[in-house]
Amino acid sequence: MLRLENLTKRFGHRPAVENLSLEIPAGSLYGLLGHNGAGKSTTIGMILGQVIPDAGRVLIDGHDVRRERAAALRHVGAIFETPSFYDYLSGRRNLEILCSYSAPTTKEDQQRVIELVRLKDRIDDPVRVYSHGMRQRLALAQALLPRPSLLILDEPSEGLDPEGIYEMRELILRLHREFQLTILICSHLLAEVEQICPKVAILRNGRLLFNGAWREAAPECGDLEAFYLKTVRGIEA
Repeated sequence: MLRLENLTKRFGHRPAVENLSLEIPAGSLYGLLGHNGAGKSTTIGMILGQVIPDAGRVLIDGHDVRRERAAALRHVGAIFETPSFYDYLSGRRNLEILCSYSAPTTKEDQQRVIELVRLKDRIDDPVRVYSHGMRQRLALAQALLPRPSLLILDEPSEGLDPEGIYEMRELILRLHREFQLTILICSHLLAEVEQICPKVAILRNGRLLFNGAWREAAPECGDLEAFYLKTVRGIEA
């Protein structure tokens, strides 16, 4: 589904991502883990065609993102960086406008997704009265409307309270379970990635340090917290 081949990106003399290769099969629930500044957002930007790599390429379902961007991203939904909405408009009107820019959808599809993300009772309220968690769910609704086969979520639990984190986690697991979506979650939170993703790719300073299942990682250090300190943060427990 998603293949990164020797991706490299520098900003000035600073390497953000170096020679990153990674393959995520269709139907996977995968984590991209690393500290702030590890290169996660730059990687997601290159996957979505918003950041041009200095070297390497991104393939989505066999399509090169730089050469065939429309075809590559046709079935990709994403929450990337801070979602922006028209605060004075309702959640429903925001979805209608945002979908008109990308993939036109039917009212039936919109209602289906609104109910899925549990915004049915508030979708006609202006977005300015939404909590942060409701904004995140509205962003997820927008990402789901093109009926994606690949869903990319950048820090989906960022800024949420414990209840909101739990609801987002359960919703992601439901999307994977019921719709067989390939989901890539980008986060710096070990606990959240561990609870959601069976497999993880770990970045530090733009380099891939680990790629595989948690059970392959834990024996190296005895437990996942020690693994996080040693591998992700570069600290001996």
